[in-house]
Amino acid sequence: ILVRSSIAIPPRMLQLATLLLAFAFIGSALAFASEAPQRNKIALVSGANKGVGKEIARRLGSDPDITCLIACRNVELGEKAAADLRSDVTKDGVKCDVIALPIPFDLTDDESIEACAKYVEDEYSVLDILINNAAICFNDPTLYGVLKEPVGFRDQADITIKTNYFGTLATTQSFLPLLKKSTSPRITNIASAAGRLTILQSQELVDKFTSETLTIPELSELMEQFVADVQDGTHSEKGWPNTCYGVSKLGIIALTKILARQHPDTLCNSVDPGYCKTDQNNNQGVTDPSRGAYTPYLLSVMEPESDEEGEEVSGLHFFEEGEIPWSYQ
Repeated sequence: ILVRSSIAIPPRMLQLATLLLAFAFIGSALAFASEAPQRNKIALVSGANKGVGKEIARRLGSDPDITCLIACRNVELGEKAAADLRSDVTKDGVKCDVIALPIPFDLTDDESIEACAKYVEDEYSVLDILINNAAICFNDPTLYGVLKEPVGFRDQADITIKTNYFGTLATTQSFLPLLKKSTSPRITNIASAAGRLTILQSQELVDKFTSETLTIPELSELMEQFVADVQDGTHSEKGWPNTCYGVSKLGIIALTKILARQHPDTLCNSVDPGYCKTDQNNNQGVTDPSRGAYTPYLLSVMEPESDEEGEEVSGLHFFEEGEIPWSYQ
């Protein structure tokens, strides 16, 4: 069902909360009119044992029409988080429906990713919503806590890009067949202001990342080039920034736009949750993780919609319920 909001919307800006209210009303009316039972939508959030990921799972699991799966590297921590979330009960008496995958999910291990996809296929046969949230950042003191010694910038590049970019790519590709079975598939990639275009100091690089014909192999080559340039000490002179995490999130935003072009039947968007108070920044953030989880939740439950220019809400980058330019300017 395609519903256009009667509220004036600035060009290429989406008022997600307003649309959600309209869709909730229509959805309630349709549910009342039909007695046919409908299955819950199946959502999966990676890296959801804490922080923004856990809060996204809380919001999705508290929706009576959604069963939310969480995929975590540490199964025990995932099960603990799921048990904590299941203890939540909404004001309407709805229990948070969250289930932790009983097998480890590791962005650096393709076999573990494929095993998780196989598990979801065997248990649920379909996936409606994929939230790619899992990532690493070398500012995270909990990450340093599991490392034997601090990792230098040159080594950070390979680990960060392999985990955040290539791991997310592998996850998306592994779950795409299940998403294609959904009547309204969604992919939401959690990005960051750290991945804004302005971190690039080369117009040539900007042009490559923003090209409408950029392919996944070409983007992957760019990400590998960054790692190589960091390792040989030439990244700065070639226009790359001094942030591995930023480049990984730059790649995630670019990947989102490619996926939206390649899969027009799937709503693919990226979200900046804001500077949330999480382990990643030693809890120095200024935004509550539950606030950062709101836009990913809205993108997961809203109906497909077109803006005033007739474009689908896909291939866009969001911050606080509104589309934001990739340049942040």
